[in-house]
Amino acid sequence: MRQVPEGGSTAAPAPFGFVGDGRLSWHWRHYFSSLGIPWKFWARRRADQPGAAGSVSPAQALAGCDTVLLAVSDDAIEPVLERLRSEGLRDRTFVHFSGARSVAGAWGTHPLMSFGVALYGPEFYRQIPIFVEESPEWPDPIRRFHTLFPQLPNPCYALPADDKVFYHALCALAGGLTAVLWRDFFAEMAGRWNVPRAKLACYPRRVVENVLESTDGALTGPVARGDAGTVRAHLEALDGSPLATAYQSLIAAAGRERA
Repeated sequence: MRQVPEGGSTAAPAPFGFVGDGRLSWHWRHYFSSLGIPWKFWARRRADQPGAAGSVSPAQALAGCDTVLLAVSDDAIEPVLERLRSEGLRDRTFVHFSGARSVAGAWGTHPLMSFGVALYGPEFYRQIPIFVEESPEWPDPIRRFHTLFPQLPNPCYALPADDKVFYHALCALAGGLTAVLWRDFFAEMAGRWNVPRAKLACYPRRVVENVLESTDGALTGPVARGDAGTVRAHLEALDGSPLATAYQSLIAAAGRERA
């Protein structure tokens, strides 16, 4: 615990250490800055480039950081953690951002959000729900989150370690599949019929708004109506395309719908 100086003023809070230079790190550092939370930064990709700050070790770059945030890919978490420990940071608290994995020696927190190529407004980041790993090692994860990150106002939810893979698969499917489908939708609209993206924006916005208002009533179109002939024609038109598999998955996933 940091001591209060004799003059009565409280010492400045220790900065957080960010490891990694991907989108999550970029967005989260921006968010911390918007809240006035100090941070330091180190990225192995930059440090390992010849002549590009290669002389700065993790221990030097993250000096004074009690908590180190591993904003790296899932496969990189363990090797990066081992490197940091071997280079003088063994006594730090490590936090990783994988929604699917549990890693010995690091605690898992997962911001449920898609981080794009542009930064968001400060108020938006505050709304992002954060799922925190619950396990025998971390029996009270929400309290631990607020202890480690007292300045973050985000809603926080406990995620049992045994549920992480299913949780993350659900997130990846909901966010990733829709992103790919909208990408192809916009590409075909522009390429075949010269329809600009801006003129189509009301469609995906309305779909999302319908989902938020009523998930049970959001599905529209021939699958929802049970128009078997139209559905067959759609599958024939899409035959040979990856979109045909997606359409078949839509039919199967719709389940209780008439199609």
